[in-house]
Amino acid sequence: MRRKLLAAVLAVLLLATGCATVPTKGTIRNAGREGLAPDFGGVGVEAKPPRADAQPLQLVNGFLEAMSDSRAFDVARQYLTPEAAAAWKPESQTVVYQQARDAVSSVRADQVRLRAGMIAAIDDRGSWTPAKVDARVDFTFKLVKVDGQWRVATPPPGVYLSSNQLDPKLAPRNLYFFNPGKDMLVPDPVYLPVNLSAGQAATQLVQELLKGPTRRLGNGAISLAPPGTAVQVSVPVEVGVATVALNEAAAPLRDTERRLLAAQIVWTLNQINLRVKITVSGAPLLPDEPDVLPFSNFGNYDPQVPDGAMTELFGVRSGRIQRIEGLDGASDIAARPLNSSRLYDYQAESFAVSLRGDSGAIVTTEDGDKVVAYARLESTEDDKSEQVRKIQTEGRVLRPSFDNQDNLWVLDRADGPVPRLRVRNRDGTALADVTTSFHGDAPVALRMAPDGVRALLVMRSKTTGENYVQTGTIQTASGGKLVLGQLRQLQLPLTAITDAAWNKLGILVAGTSPDVGNMRQPWLVNTDGSGRQLLPGASSGFETALLASNLNKDTLPVVEDVKGQLHWQTRDLTWVDMDNDANAAPIVPTYPG
Repeated sequence: MRRKLLAAVLAVLLLATGCATVPTKGTIRNAGREGLAPDFGGVGVEAKPPRADAQPLQLVNGFLEAMSDSRAFDVARQYLTPEAAAAWKPESQTVVYQQARDAVSSVRADQVRLRAGMIAAIDDRGSWTPAKVDARVDFTFKLVKVDGQWRVATPPPGVYLSSNQLDPKLAPRNLYFFNPGKDMLVPDPVYLPVNLSAGQAATQLVQELLKGPTRRLGNGAISLAPPGTAVQVSVPVEVGVATVALNEAAAPLRDTERRLLAAQIVWTLNQINLRVKITVSGAPLLPDEPDVLPFSNFGNYDPQVPDGAMTELFGVRSGRIQRIEGLDGASDIAARPLNSSRLYDYQAESFAVSLRGDSGAIVTTEDGDKVVAYARLESTEDDKSEQVRKIQTEGRVLRPSFDNQDNLWVLDRADGPVPRLRVRNRDGTALADVTTSFHGDAPVALRMAPDGVRALLVMRSKTTGENYVQTGTIQTASGGKLVLGQLRQLQLPLTAITDAAWNKLGILVAGTSPDVGNMRQPWLVNTDGSGRQLLPGASSGFETALLASNLNKDTLPVVEDVKGQLHWQTRDLTWVDMDNDANAAPIVPTYPG
């Protein structure tokens, strides 16, 4: 085994900053259970009223600064005519644009134009939708004089926020809901103001949570809050404890439902380092629990699945399934054939492992036809007769994917005009079609999140031939049919994309960026498409081809390079390679999921 160490200075620098380049679209969020430290101060520009006798260009610049302060829209309205002030709806959306010296300019004596690259739109719930790479913001402010002072007569469509004001003003947060099985929380990312007191921040988070999932999740996720559930006035915070006083709408909930609702609230407020006390009509929501609910009591709903099996690395070498041992440093790193599994008898084209690490699924060929075969990975003498179960497929078949309920997701016909997505339940008794439409584009890779709600796909565009990354949500249509909907392209400024995988910090993408040369490298991006940056510690010593990763906080990213060599990242951001014979066959790596 040999180690490739990054330069010591670089490693220290990366550990200190957490990134190798300045994020271009927001902040990488950490979904760890410890949460994010609250930011109650901020360094953004505070709203100031218009100056007397301000000229049009000066007035519009002042208006843009004032509208960036969500606490003071009443101040920003002073820049508008009375009619425009009444019509302006700043809460409807926030358009984030690229800050540039010439973004705001005079075009006439009574007109000022904002023209810049568009980064994203944030809707009324705080959901981030990335703009197309070449999208532009182009808005003309028309001005008139009111009592001798210039004022804006054309209200903008929401708020315009420059990129240099994004981080000081808004922060990524997660609202937490449940998957349909109600055994795992599903994060719903939103951007919310940061310049708030602890009580204001807690109140806003709980209010947004009680509205239910955003459009991104739709009915794919569940809220246990009954319709009409609300906090009574606000959420006060004293000595780090937030008291969430719910109204009587939550009173009819049964004990199991109350516990699930408590988990949603506790996980949501844990992000800002608050402990939580919850009441319903003055009485404790969970009367048998401590008044201040311990966060650890709800750890079994962790969306990152704290299961040691998720950190085990597997792979395929020369068509045979393998377990890769030694990542813990206790022994040399080596691939061990999984010859105790019935799946080892088959020639595997790809390999998926359940989140518990006890079963797997492969794509193989049988009698000239592609099938997905699945069975246990470790067989004893008593169960060696266990039959390998098979799913018949057609056309090109992507690597299958497991979720936390052992549902197996299979996408075939990937090379045809109508790709097909299906899901097999845990006991294999049902195989359901999932309705979807990729509008003629071809799926290249599918990765389901452990919750079974969120899907991550690499797609090939039928018009450009280039690969791109998109996310989607499994939802339920009329009649109980499953639908893969809310397909959203992440609009990453990357080319030559070959793979994508879930990661504890969001999503890992293998692609090339002109910012760092022509080598394909691993990039980190938030699940909503914001915050692109190089994976901290990314090495220029090898070019990325495939990625192995999952959402577990202890899983180490693994890269297969273009030469078939495996590299995985240690906790100190160095890279470890398998010391293979130069003639050894490459291994295609995979983590459970």
